[in-house]
Amino acid sequence: MPGQPFIVEPDLAAPTPLCAAEAVPALAALARRGGVLAMLTGIDGSFYRPLGAVMAFPDGAAPVGQLSSGCIEGDLALHAAAARRSGRPRTLRYGKGSEFIDIRLPCGSGIDVTLRPVDPGPALDAPLADLEARRETLLQLDGLPALPLRPDPRMLVAGEGTEAATFVALACAAGFPAELADRIDPAATDRFTAVVLFFHDPDREPDLLSAALDSPAFWIGAQGSRRAQDRRRAALAAAGFGAAALDRLRGPIGLIPGTRDPRALAVSVLAEIVEAAGCIPDDTRPFLRPDGP
Repeated sequence: MPGQPFIVEPDLAAPTPLCAAEAVPALAALARRGGVLAMLTGIDGSFYRPLGAVMAFPDGAAPVGQLSSGCIEGDLALHAAAARRSGRPRTLRYGKGSEFIDIRLPCGSGIDVTLRPVDPGPALDAPLADLEARRETLLQLDGLPALPLRPDPRMLVAGEGTEAATFVALACAAGFPAELADRIDPAATDRFTAVVLFFHDPDREPDLLSAALDSPAFWIGAQGSRRAQDRRRAALAAAGFGAAALDRLRGPIGLIPGTRDPRALAVSVLAEIVEAAGCIPDDTRPFLRPDGP
């Protein structure tokens, strides 16, 4: 039994925005059944999960997600059950500064976890609907900091041969939405989308790259050498794109210079896109052509 919990005031510092893949499984479980949402609300030192990380203890079902490597989840389940019975949230300290001396964090840090009983309803349904529609949103529950939520980075891939197929397979295996596309529709492309081209025939690129640069995509790149990149930029400049737009076009792409193996290229390009996804600009309008959509 949990006994008397060591309760602290939650640290309401702004949490890190969570991607849909992190948040949706926990929120969807609670939207169906109700239960207790656990949120990481304080970090004293360093910790491998960000502020705002969540897991769920849905009524009558197994927990969803994880906040540690198994160090605290069993104890959290006991406190979550008690919080659900009482209907009152509680914040617990684990690790450094905690009175739970029998529960240790190998990292040596201290963390605060807030447990918040929740019932199905609009507070969960609305942010889930926003994420389904690929809109940024907030999870707002009394007693918890407002948690920014954003869609997962999506990859639109155009190309031919092994490179394009290998990249799509790798991205999907890593849990990122990715699809092969014959065309790019600027109006259907959001700022959480990356566009990547894998062509050996440069004549296939201009229309696709023009559409990509007319979209708010946060990352646009094409396979090829530096010389090929120079030719692309010259052709797009002749089509009316200015320097700010052309600087959005990445190439040569990938974090591993000069790789020719399709698997290594896929890993290299995916890593570059994921790195860029950590600083997606809030507004891409300054980079679009005035006559663009």
